[in-house]
Amino acid sequence: MTEHPARRDETTDAVGRGTITVGILRLEYIACPLCHSVDTTLIQTSKDNLCGIPGEFKVEKCNNCQHRFMNPRPVAESLGDCYPDHYGPHQTNHADKVSSDEGSASSGANHQPVSAERPLYLRILPLRYIPGLKRLYNWLIEDRSQPVPSSVKVSGTVRVQEKQAAPRALEIGCATGEYLIRLKEAGWKTTGVEPGVRPAEIARNLGLEVHTGMLENVELQLASFDLAAAWMVIEHVPDPRETLQRIHALLKPGGQLLFSIPNAGCWEAAFFGKNWFVLELPRHLHHFTPASICTLLKQCGYGDIRITHQRNLSNVVGSVALQILSRWPNSRIGRWLFNYPHRPTVGMKLLLAPWAHVVAWLRQGGRLT
Repeated sequence: MTEHPARRDETTDAVGRGTITVGILRLEYIACPLCHSVDTTLIQTSKDNLCGIPGEFKVEKCNNCQHRFMNPRPVAESLGDCYPDHYGPHQTNHADKVSSDEGSASSGANHQPVSAERPLYLRILPLRYIPGLKRLYNWLIEDRSQPVPSSVKVSGTVRVQEKQAAPRALEIGCATGEYLIRLKEAGWKTTGVEPGVRPAEIARNLGLEVHTGMLENVELQLASFDLAAAWMVIEHVPDPRETLQRIHALLKPGGQLLFSIPNAGCWEAAFFGKNWFVLELPRHLHHFTPASICTLLKQCGYGDIRITHQRNLSNVVGSVALQILSRWPNSRIGRWLFNYPHRPTVGMKLLLAPWAHVVAWLRQGGRLT
């Protein structure tokens, strides 16, 4: 793929450094999105390792609040160009059986599909009768990435299903609707918001209520949802403060927000550098640490903030793949490892599970919920 050289035009933004064109994208220089400081330090330069959008992209760290963000970043008109048709989370996977995938913050107080393989203890008949094997399997395979809360117990009270309406759940960035389906199966009344036209259409064709557009531009009733979820989404939005404040306003008192983000403060981010699998420039506009996301949540009015380190080594596998492919582009093992985070196999998950549990226990997980 040929890279288009970056060029600066005559437009100047508030920061005074102008806008540039990199490949097919128009980028703008910005102040820190969280504290608006212009005192920043360049910490990373990388190409798009996942989708091949041409160009070199940069991550800067704010010297005032320590937030890490892409700078320059795509202007609003270029955001859609960052997500080609083959972008992984926008692919449908509804033929698969999904299990609990990606913590939580309660108000006022990404889409990694898992494999459809049958568990080994069900495929090999004698294994079914080993005491505790199913429980051990479930403990190993559960990565705490996309929990589905019970619809019966909401806001500390028990809902009598015959007399009360189902609680309402909103998913921001719902893609093709896999998590919404799981919520419906658990008894929730669901609504989704998805900026991508194609994945939103796929979700609606499955009978799901899904609005196309950015959350800030979709008309939804305030204080009407018991639950909001955003899996690997907050790092994609231009203004995470505005998004989190909007979600807070949509939640009922005592409502709960569940979301996940990559952990830019963990060892794997430092070790793999520009080949970190979830660096994902130019789509990831923000790179949060546990400290920075907690500070932002408190500023947006959330309380009872709980951070869970996922038992998930998908980032590590993908990062190893990028390291291999950067040296041997035609490597078959590199390509197989590269595809693993989007199509994890049960066998590989079980192999990695003990190490994933240790990393999470050390609070160095590459993904946070």
